Amino acid sequence: MSLLNAFFSLSALTVLSRVSGFIKVAALAAFYGRSVEADMYMAVMLLPDLAYKFLSEGLVSCAAVPMFVELRDNKEKINNAFWTLTWISLIVALISVIFFTIFSKPICDNILPGFSGIEMQRVQFMWSVISIYLIFAIPSGVLTSFLNANMSFALPAVGPLLVNAFIIAGIFAASGGAIEKIVSATVLGAAAQAFWLLILVKKSKIFNLDFKTMFVFDKQAAKEFLCAVTPIAIWVSSLTLIPVYERYLLSMQTNGSLAALNYAEKLFNLPLGIISISLANVILPRLSQLKDKERKTFLFKAFAVAFVSVLPIVIFIWFFAETIVELVYKRGQFSLEDASVAAGLFKSYSLALLPVSLNLVLNRGFFAKRKYFLPFISGIISSAILFFVGAGFVAEFGVAGVGYAASIAYFVQTFILFICTVL
Repeated sequence: MSLLNAFFSLSALTVLSRVSGFIKVAALAAFYGRSVEADMYMAVMLLPDLAYKFLSEGLVSCAAVPMFVELRDNKEKINNAFWTLTWISLIVALISVIFFTIFSKPICDNILPGFSGIEMQRVQFMWSVISIYLIFAIPSGVLTSFLNANMSFALPAVGPLLVNAFIIAGIFAASGGAIEKIVSATVLGAAAQAFWLLILVKKSKIFNLDFKTMFVFDKQAAKEFLCAVTPIAIWVSSLTLIPVYERYLLSMQTNGSLAALNYAEKLFNLPLGIISISLANVILPRLSQLKDKERKTFLFKAFAVAFVSVLPIVIFIWFFAETIVELVYKRGQFSLEDASVAAGLFKSYSLALLPVSLNLVLNRGFFAKRKYFLPFISGIISSAILFFVGAGFVAEFGVAGVGYAASIAYFVQTFILFICTVL
């Protein structure tokens, strides 16, 4: 019953977060439509989107949650582990910011060949600014993992609401003008989220959170965390090639194609967040406590729940994609033609919703056992398939081809993980 309560409370907060995400994207669509300005913002938002994907796929949580679950009855060890992981995440974030700032020009030149001149200069500047987002986002992954390991799911989920609220405020402040204000608001939103999570950790009173205990670095905890997180990082990195490649393909299509991808992804992420990611986050602490036989039984029950819950949604989207897109987005500068393009991409991308959801569940079974090699291999194969068929599908089906190619790649990954779980 506690797991059900945790799932439904997390899902409810996720609904609010996704609704705020819709308001954010709808406001952006109304002010900017499928304009070049919108495309620049979507290009810059690639970094926060990748950070979200890293964290939602378990870059931090799948290594940290099992560790926190194991240590949660020992206040001294949990304190040392918490601060050690927090310092590691801050160091990684700072190094990442320096890297993305120094190499902003070659990065933008290579992943966004469709931009040039003053547009590219603005994108490079905003890319450097948005990299600061990582200083708050990566440590937030540690804070969220700590709270989840102690069965706190709903209140940490308020964090994305704060981020979206700041972005929405930035969109209205920009009011169709330069998008630099929105980029700055995104960074401020990430800072607000990190501060909120820190307050929750302090209020949990699991250990004494004060300045006297924060300057600690446990070498054993650091070694255990880094040994666990490294293969996860390699695995998730392989998956991030997919959105990068998708944006590469669409940046060479007609103006507004990147914006259409963003609009479709926001709709796609609604059921994914409410059902699949919520379910994956809730079951990980429980899976980390179970023995092998019990873990497999519990995992297949979660797999069945994900399948039964998501399949009807995929069918619904397939038949009503255009109606959904028009209802959510068609206002202001977002025209009927824009709705048609976004709906076609949303429809094709919806086919990936089921395998992505099942992947999230199956992966948690491997992560709970601290086995990371198979998810890594399946991710590499999935990315390779997308690279192999992506350009051809876009040439054949236009913008919607990106969704079809991604669906095939994720279905193959699901098949591999399922067979290996059964065996």
